[in-house]
Amino acid sequence: MKNKRLFIFLTITAALSGLATGCFGGDDPAEQVIVDETPTPEPTQEPTPEPTIAPDVQDTTYTSSDGAVTIKLPDATWANKSDAEDMLSFESPEQGKILILHGAGEEDMSSAMIPNTQDLAVALEQASDLEQGTDFEIQNYNSTDVNGVGVYSYTVKYLNTEKSGGYAYAVKKVYANESEYYSITGSVVDDASLAGIQTAVDSFRIIGASSTLAVADTTATGGTTDGTTDGTQTTDGTVSGDSTTGTDGQGSSTTGNSGGFTQEQLTDTNQTRTIYRNSDGHPLVITPDGSGNWVDSQGNTYRFANNEDVYDQNDVDYYWHGEGADVYYMPVE
Repeated sequence: MKNKRLFIFLTITAALSGLATGCFGGDDPAEQVIVDETPTPEPTQEPTPEPTIAPDVQDTTYTSSDGAVTIKLPDATWANKSDAEDMLSFESPEQGKILILHGAGEEDMSSAMIPNTQDLAVALEQASDLEQGTDFEIQNYNSTDVNGVGVYSYTVKYLNTEKSGGYAYAVKKVYANESEYYSITGSVVDDASLAGIQTAVDSFRIIGASSTLAVADTTATGGTTDGTTDGTQTTDGTVSGDSTTGTDGQGSSTTGNSGGFTQEQLTDTNQTRTIYRNSDGHPLVITPDGSGNWVDSQGNTYRFANNEDVYDQNDVDYYWHGEGADVYYMPVE
């Protein structure tokens, strides 16, 4: 009887154990359910497009706030840094700077240094503790009179960029009379930027009606380059008129004429110069074209490496003895 009760007790215990296993789960992995939640990915945001500057497409003509002057900057990377009555400035991080200074009246003119000769242009550079031939050289100096306004232009090539503040060139142009002046200086970082800044400096225009310099325009009257007697020289160096010329398009030195030049122009080396080709000594008269270039009657351009050595557009070398056109047109005895 005792064994029977024990058997019944064990049977009930086994049954209860089975029920517990069914309720709370067993050790069999097949009987377990695992829920793996996959997060919803957030949409990727497109980057905001940056505006692209098209430097060669946009209009880059700048008019001063007082409406006195305009200048066409090389491209849209140039920014205006100052706009005052007596000063305008622009800067491009990769190309350089342009500074425009204005002076008028007795006080301003008394302190102004106008480079109306090449020697004075040299002196102005030397005032900055630079030595000619070692630290800098003056190139393409040009002096003209346009409707009573002196226009002086030249390029400074810096041979020692440590002394020039890192600039390779300075392109300079000055408009001046007895009572007013404008000075434009383009500081050039490298050779690649030179042409653009030269064009910008040449694009400077005085449009203010109150300026005594506004009479200056792009047509200069003066010496001719091809022996004509009209005396009117256009900005491209061509001259209208008719006269006997030599084989190089200039008045023959054997005729004893003056090529249409006045006596002042014949002897003023800022207006006429006689140069000689090194290969054969052939003489040639060149004149400034109003844009900072020296040209002959055929429109060929010449650059002065220094006060003696001259090269044409094809790098043919010439020599200048410091003579005006009077030597070329001197009669042969």
